[in-house]
Amino acid sequence: MEKENVKADVKADVKAAQEIETEVILQYREYEVNMDDVTERVKAYYMAKGHKEDSIENMQIYVKPEDFTAYYVINDGVVGKVPLF
Repeated sequence: MEKENVKADVKADVKAAQEIETEVILQYREYEVNMDDVTERVKAYYMAKGHKEDSIENMQIYVKPEDFTAYYVINDGVVGKVPLF
């Protein structure tokens, strides 16, 4: 019976951790940008190239504030860049 209570507590803790709202802001010199906005910008550039958003299987974004640019790779093959600010 005690094992079931522990499992239930762990599941509740995991669910609570998943519900935390997080906002990541990059600040560089006098600029700042919300990283969710950068992700949406990457998706918009991808779709502007004729791709569909639901075709995205994986996405990596590399942020280089000194270049004021975020570089991306989508589905291990589509590459591009978007302005950060």
